[in-house]
Amino acid sequence: MVALPQLLEHLKERPTGHSFTAAPIEEREGIYLALDQSAHPCIFLRAAERLAGAPIRTSGLLFLPNEEYVLTFENGPAARGRYHLLACLSSQGSEVESFLVLVQAFLLQPATASRDEGMARLFQSLVRLFAVPPARDLRAERQGLWGELFLMSRVRGFEFWAPYWHSEPTRVFDFLGDSRRVEVKTALGPERVHHFSHKQVYGKAGEEILIASLLLEEDKNGLSLSDLIADCRERLRESPHCLKVERAARQAGMVGTVNMGPSYNPISAERSLAWFKANDIPHFRLPEPVGVSETRYKAELSNAPPLSPMELDAWLSDWPL
Repeated sequence: MVALPQLLEHLKERPTGHSFTAAPIEEREGIYLALDQSAHPCIFLRAAERLAGAPIRTSGLLFLPNEEYVLTFENGPAARGRYHLLACLSSQGSEVESFLVLVQAFLLQPATASRDEGMARLFQSLVRLFAVPPARDLRAERQGLWGELFLMSRVRGFEFWAPYWHSEPTRVFDFLGDSRRVEVKTALGPERVHHFSHKQVYGKAGEEILIASLLLEEDKNGLSLSDLIADCRERLRESPHCLKVERAARQAGMVGTVNMGPSYNPISAERSLAWFKANDIPHFRLPEPVGVSETRYKAELSNAPPLSPMELDAWLSDWPL
């Protein structure tokens, strides 16, 4: 299937002057990418079902189910029919990029349910995604995201971690699976000192928490955050978890930007990677008292015993499905 950004550029170069200049999407019968007269990208899905619900419009998106349209093609006759329309009304490159990434992911999903209902769910996913604001501290957010993506890429792969990767910005842990938790910590420089919330090291009864610690060296010729995001997108593009990387990229202010983000030396980072049981990290051995919450502190891990490769492999092999 042709990549949607390339198909969109093709349409921009060949406007027809009609309401919708459209092109069929290869291997997806009844689905078309189009541009309206304001050059907004649109997806048309030939309606097989009459979806319930009224048209919905936000500041950046439009969803119109069950409407009659005429689509004009570069070559060949125009097509009149009943379609579901999903349009990106934003002129910001970052919004258009996110729109195309999620639409492409929608098109690559196996047909496990009706495409009509899938179109409505896609709209809701885009609404939630467009509402994600950049973090206040972009430097810290980008460094943390680099650590998460680097760990995923180097330990068992993006596909292994994706089901357990957080999908909300207010998470306590980076990865959650049943009673197991993994938190990735990064630090610049040679000292293995990290900031923790009390909940990250003082687990509830039955919780098993591992801390993955990375020491980073800034390197302008190293591995950039932008490259890691692109790699993650490629690996998860046919996964139902592809939305997670888009949310993370938006929160880190890495969508539609020419900024490559921070770059760190991948060799030294991989060598520095060490895993610790949360219980072995210096911390207060009591729960937060009544009336106290969000306790945070800095812990130095040089005296904490790291897990051996065999211990880590056994722990990850038992990760819940």
